[in-house]
Amino acid sequence: MSQPPTSPGAPGDHESSGEDSLREALPSRLDDDLFDDFRLPGEDSGASHTDEEGREAVAEPGRADQNSTDQNPTDQHSADQHLAGPAPRADRSADERADGARHDVGADDAVEHEDDEESDWSLLSSGAGSTLLEDPEQADADSELDDEQRARAEARRRDRRRRQIRGAVIIGAVLLVLGLLATKLIGALLPGGGKDDYESTSGDEVTFTVNSGEGPIIIGRRLEEEGIIASSGRFKEITEATSGGHIQPGDYTLRERMTAQDAVRGLQGEARVGVSYVVVNPGQRRDEVFENMAEATSHDVSEFEEAAQHPERFGLPEQAKGLEGYIASGEYRLPQTADVDEVLTEVTKPTKDRLAAHGIKDAKKQDRVVTIASILQAEAREEDFATVAGIIENRLDKDNTETHGYLQVDATVIYGLGEQRLQFSDEERQDESNEYNTYQHKGLPPTPIGAPSEAAIAAAAEPGENDYYYWVTVNIDTGETKFATTYEEHQKYQNEYRRWCEDHPDVC
Repeated sequence: MSQPPTSPGAPGDHESSGEDSLREALPSRLDDDLFDDFRLPGEDSGASHTDEEGREAVAEPGRADQNSTDQNPTDQHSADQHLAGPAPRADRSADERADGARHDVGADDAVEHEDDEESDWSLLSSGAGSTLLEDPEQADADSELDDEQRARAEARRRDRRRRQIRGAVIIGAVLLVLGLLATKLIGALLPGGGKDDYESTSGDEVTFTVNSGEGPIIIGRRLEEEGIIASSGRFKEITEATSGGHIQPGDYTLRERMTAQDAVRGLQGEARVGVSYVVVNPGQRRDEVFENMAEATSHDVSEFEEAAQHPERFGLPEQAKGLEGYIASGEYRLPQTADVDEVLTEVTKPTKDRLAAHGIKDAKKQDRVVTIASILQAEAREEDFATVAGIIENRLDKDNTETHGYLQVDATVIYGLGEQRLQFSDEERQDESNEYNTYQHKGLPPTPIGAPSEAAIAAAAEPGENDYYYWVTVNIDTGETKFATTYEEHQKYQNEYRRWCEDHPDVC
């Protein structure tokens, strides 16, 4: 045990006096053994300590020499103040060390610890609340161990955060690269390769058709789909900036790859081939067709009517009394420069081709087939064409005992009236002045009654054989048609049709 230094003159008296004074100054619960282990400051000259603010104070050399044998009560009181007053702390508390570790982790130099002499002044509080004096060396060791553990834990946390951040950055970079690659791939698959426009116009000539009713958006989309232009959006911008975006229907000669500007010029400029677009619907009558032609071309209806009086100019059979029935149903794109004869030749040519395809070469037979085909188109559904064609042939047989050679077709009567409807009166049925009244006139009507389709011509050329003499459509909405071999049976179906008409007066 280290004792306080004494004066050479009277070591016994001063030692006893010092111990008594210190025993009185220390807390009463410290026993003698703890006191014996306690060391007074100044035993070793030059010892350092750290105050509460962490500032280091160096003890003056020779301080122990001042404790002479004639130490008075005043000196005793001074020693008491050193023991009872706030003692300089050799170490920070656990909480302060934790804070320090958080702020100072990663520093190159560790915090300097105080020496053993300064640690002699430390009074530590136990977990049970009792004040104990701890072995300074063990305290320093524990403190250093705690600091190292906290530093290692903090280092592990920093490493974990670095790994997480590094992983997030890597994943983000990978996703970015994949997104860029996908964008380039998708763009490369597009007709224009994802470009706004081609650099130049190149490739062979191609024919591009603009249909009636198509505007810049639809035309541009079709051009892009065919790879002629790179961007429909760019095409639309240029088109709308010139001529109000209007493009005439027709066939155009373009190039395989064109800049948007060149494509617009090709469709609106000198490369354009002006056309007249005409649609002829199945069953449509000649007067309606001529009106549509006049709207699509620069010709008048009267010009078409005058030309139709000379069917031989269009290669039609001599039996043809006009163009009715010979104007084929379909869509036509006619040059705007075409005259009336060129237009009518174009719309009648398909009928001649269809007749030839079925081996109908005789002029008289051609006219008969076209007339029956026009009746089929007006009276039956396409799936019933062959059956109704067979019935017409049965009725036209003069020896039949049901109709006796009378065709008795409502559509021909209505055509002769010059109207579009489904029914007519008994008076109109008895009208012999109507040359198209097949109830009063035997055989076929004087001319076809409308434009037949290719399917109708095929059925008229090759009618289906059957024993029926009558047919009637009992439901206009569905087209349901019923067939009969006798007039009595036919009357039942007629009544069924009349009942349907009573329920649908807006249709009949």
